[in-house]
Amino acid sequence: MKKRVIAAAVLLLLLAPTLSFAGSGYEGGFYTNNEDDTFRLTTSGRVQPQLFYEKEKQGPAIFSFAMRRAEVSFNATVHEKGHLGLTLKHSQFSPGGTGTFATVNVTGAYASIDVIPELTITAGMVGLPLSFINEVSSKWLLVTESPIVVSEDDVSFPLTPLRSSFGTPDGLGINLSGGYWKWFYSLSVVGANESNYEINKDSKRMSVGFWTGFNILDPVPGKLTDFDCSDTPKFMVSVGSDYQPKRYQYDPSNPNANPVEIGYIWTSSLGTAVRWAGLSFTAEGFYKRTKINNPGYLAGSGAAWIRPMLTEMGYYAAAGYYIIPKKF
Repeated sequence: MKKRVIAAAVLLLLLAPTLSFAGSGYEGGFYTNNEDDTFRLTTSGRVQPQLFYEKEKQGPAIFSFAMRRAEVSFNATVHEKGHLGLTLKHSQFSPGGTGTFATVNVTGAYASIDVIPELTITAGMVGLPLSFINEVSSKWLLVTESPIVVSEDDVSFPLTPLRSSFGTPDGLGINLSGGYWKWFYSLSVVGANESNYEINKDSKRMSVGFWTGFNILDPVPGKLTDFDCSDTPKFMVSVGSDYQPKRYQYDPSNPNANPVEIGYIWTSSLGTAVRWAGLSFTAEGFYKRTKINNPGYLAGSGAAWIRPMLTEMGYYAAAGYYIIPKKF
C-alpha cells in the first residue's frame, strides 16, 4: 500500500501541468517556475547524522554513529493560493533501533488552499494538533531528538495504550488553520483509525483536536531555537486538546487474545515560549485521561493497577543560546 502511495504521489507532482518552465533558483529549496510564476515546484531535502551514547539498565552501552533522518520534499504552489506537497522520509526511530534506508515512508502529503489570510484549509495527512513541540519540524529541534515526553512509547507495560506518551496521532482528514492579529489556531478532524495510509472503513468515528495560542509580544516562529537572533523579544502562550474515541488494543504477541477496549483518550496541553537575542526557552505541560471499558488480555497479566480511568501528566522544558551569534 505504501509503495503505491509513494509512486502515485511522486508521479502527481512530477507530472504537474505541462508548463514551459522559464525560471529556476533557490529559495528554501531548488525551484522551477513558469513564465508568470503562477506555478512553482520546489524540491528540498536534508540528512541528519548523529553521534550518540546510549545506556539502559539492561544491556550494554552503545557509542556509535547513526543516520537519524534523511528526507526529500516536493512542494508546489499554484496561483499563490493553492499548495500541494509530500515528503519521502527515512527515520531511524531510536539510536539503537533497527531503522534502515529500506524503510522509506510518505509523510505530510497534502493539498491546501488559502481561502482568506485568516483561514487555510488543508486535506491529506494532517494528523491532530495538540502542542507547540508537535508543530516543530525536526530540523529546528535543539538536538536531533524530540523531548522524550512526546516520543517515548510505553510498550512493555501499556500504561499509555496505543500511542506514545503525549505525541499526536497521524490521520487522513481536514485541517483548518490561520490567525488574526496575535491569535493563531489549528483544528483537525481525522478518521478514528488514525492512519496515514488506510481510510476509516471500520467505523464512522472521528478523532478531533485543536491547538490555539496568543502572541503576547512578537510572534514566536515554529522553531525550538532563536537562530534568527531576534532583535525584539518574542513571547507566546498556547493550549491544545485532542479527543480520540472508542478503540481496541490487541496483544502484539497474541492477536487472538481478548483485546483491551478503550472508551476514549483525552489529552490536553498548556505551554509557553520565549525567543530573544539568540536565547530560546520553551516549556509545555500535558494531561491525559484514558477510559478503559474492558481490560481484556491485561486482566490476566498480573497488572493489578488496571483501573477504569488512567490519568497521566508530563512536561518538558528546552532552553538554548547561540554563543556565536548569527549577526556581529
